[in-house]
Amino acid sequence: MSVARWFLGGSIALALVALPSVAGTTRAEEQIVYWPLVTDGTEYRRIPYPGEAGTLTVLADSAVVIEARRAPVYYWPITREYLADLSKDPAPVEGALEIVDAGGEVTVAEPRSFLLWHPKGVGAGPIELVHGEETAAFYDGYVKAAREAAEAAQQYQRIVAERQAAVEAWLRMAAERPVTLPKPPPELDIEEPLSFAAFATEPRKALVISLPAGTYTVRIRDKDGTILEGSERELVSFAPLARAIGYVLRPEDRWTRPIVSFGPTETIYTTGRTDLFFQPVPVVEYEARRFTRLFRPQSVEAVDPSLTVWTPLADGDRGSAGTALVLSDGDATIATAALTAYRVKQLPGASRGYVIDAFEPVPGSSLEPDFLAMRVGRDNAASKVGLVDGTKAVPASERQIRTVALPPEALLFLPALLPLGVGFALRLIRRR
Repeated sequence: MSVARWFLGGSIALALVALPSVAGTTRAEEQIVYWPLVTDGTEYRRIPYPGEAGTLTVLADSAVVIEARRAPVYYWPITREYLADLSKDPAPVEGALEIVDAGGEVTVAEPRSFLLWHPKGVGAGPIELVHGEETAAFYDGYVKAAREAAEAAQQYQRIVAERQAAVEAWLRMAAERPVTLPKPPPELDIEEPLSFAAFATEPRKALVISLPAGTYTVRIRDKDGTILEGSERELVSFAPLARAIGYVLRPEDRWTRPIVSFGPTETIYTTGRTDLFFQPVPVVEYEARRFTRLFRPQSVEAVDPSLTVWTPLADGDRGSAGTALVLSDGDATIATAALTAYRVKQLPGASRGYVIDAFEPVPGSSLEPDFLAMRVGRDNAASKVGLVDGTKAVPASERQIRTVALPPEALLFLPALLPLGVGFALRLIRRR
């Protein structure tokens, strides 16, 4: 073996020895890990809280599920996080969960039945937490509706298959050119049943709590009356700072790429070259440092305590955002736009264009509108918009509008001509 090969092999061996373990640079330490099911107002997620994650964070007055498990915890240097290994689904820690408020009053959480409800299907919309005595009846109703939908779909498919078989038999008969040919099978006079996308998890029992805004202490007390070591944690429940109406803005020429304006002090800028669709969305304002810790409790970013974030509410909590959009210039009302359902229709031909028209429902049809919005024409001269509910102005829904003048399209090609101009000038200089 040459000296070079020996040196290379020794170097590789040393490098392999120096590599950290897959789990991290520290060995596993078993501890009590809180594993709550928390919400940001739209969806629910399981968020592990090892001891190093610090304060548990939840939204005020929202139902959350609190569970604790004993699990090994590793430090992962790549993300600088402590990761709990819950892959083996350890059993919940036995004992009574106590919640101590700032005044020292102790409340014992009781196990309750709960399930997660996906009304639009898994991953297709907001998630609701159903809990309490209604859980069993709710789940039974879901199972019944799902079975009825499945049976209706099977019956429809069976009818379609039977008619298809009858049509094929009639075509074979017609191909033989009989003296008397019966009439072909009649067209189906039934509508295809609507698909059933909703989903509910099976009910189970856990500690479900809903806390007003404030700072609390959570701990677990065993059957002997002793507080389990490592179970005492701080919990912060935070509430919205303000509420308002935000807008999802869909330009007609690029409706699939909407922009949002959630903050009530924001200004909406438009080019005046396309219609705008204003889709009102109730929003709430939170402290950014609290809201970011809901799903990322070990985030290493230091958020400025003065920063806030606006976030939309779940569909079920939105209520009435307003029935019409008022366009005005100063104190003078220019026009109003009603909340209307719209559907995008693709145009035939090679241009592959589309038009956005008001949606007109057809009885028995499964078609649904693509979105609900107020349409504002490109030629409007409004400097301000705001919602009204009947005759009453909706608070915190007003926005300023500014029209931005774009340069003529011909000027957009000037930068592309710059290299040609430079090359032409250099050629003239060389000739001289």
